[in-house]
Amino acid sequence: MKQKNLILLIIAAALILGGFFYMQRPSSTEHMDEDEMHIGEDGHHDDDAVEAYEIYPGDLVDKIKDKEDIILLDVRTEEEYAEVHLENALLLPVQELAQSTLDEMGLGQDAKDKEIYVYCRSGSRSQTAYNILSSLGYTNVKSVAGGMIHWQEDEYPFTESGEYTPQTLEGKDQATGPDISIEKKSYDFGQIHQFGGTVEHEFTVKNTGSEVLEIGQLTTSCSCTSATISSSSIKAGESAVLTVVFDPNFHDEPAGVFKRTVFIPSNDSDTPEAEISIQVDILEGE
Repeated sequence: MKQKNLILLIIAAALILGGFFYMQRPSSTEHMDEDEMHIGEDGHHDDDAVEAYEIYPGDLVDKIKDKEDIILLDVRTEEEYAEVHLENALLLPVQELAQSTLDEMGLGQDAKDKEIYVYCRSGSRSQTAYNILSSLGYTNVKSVAGGMIHWQEDEYPFTESGEYTPQTLEGKDQATGPDISIEKKSYDFGQIHQFGGTVEHEFTVKNTGSEVLEIGQLTTSCSCTSATISSSSIKAGESAVLTVVFDPNFHDEPAGVFKRTVFIPSNDSDTPEAEISIQVDILEGE
């Protein structure tokens, strides 16, 4: 009798333990990764899987396929753009993003309510670009979630390689007069020695208009900085070299990193005074 009771107790214990381990077994959804759990029946990610300011690459692909009226804005560097970029994307590095540069490429007041999709390598710089554009009054901007890394990981189409050819938004009236264009509007000298002598950098000023571009007298925000240009009359389609010289020992300067600005007046009615800037960090006493 005792042996029979012992056998029943063993069987009961085995059943209890078996039930316990079965309840602890992960469900099928627990084996799914986070992305899979956010995929809907139509193959797209649920809206709540991304931040409010973002769009998934696949959803942007659909817009491109449907030939919707959208603007693609790459905010990476020229080198990154040349390696791979989205087809028909405009290029404006995030550090150069400002109302003046947007105006120059045709993304001015008339584009404030257009659909603009910004992207970078990972989504970090495009978030910064989103914040800048929003602060400037652009109302319909989204950042591509995960950037080009995500786009390439999922092998989405509509990519190409090659250097960037400066362009303006399709449909913008072509310049019928002089049109000043400066490809890179800022330069960082980094750390320079106070007693190491002057440093200089050359900028390219191009006339993308149809008439002669006349450059006025160059001025700077501080006398420690000077600027000269190789030609004050630039024919249509031609360029001139603008040289900026900075003297780190001209007078006392702010501690840490600071900027100086060069003002470029011209007969371009849309941009009567263009600007470029330099950034320096002086090693005092060296």
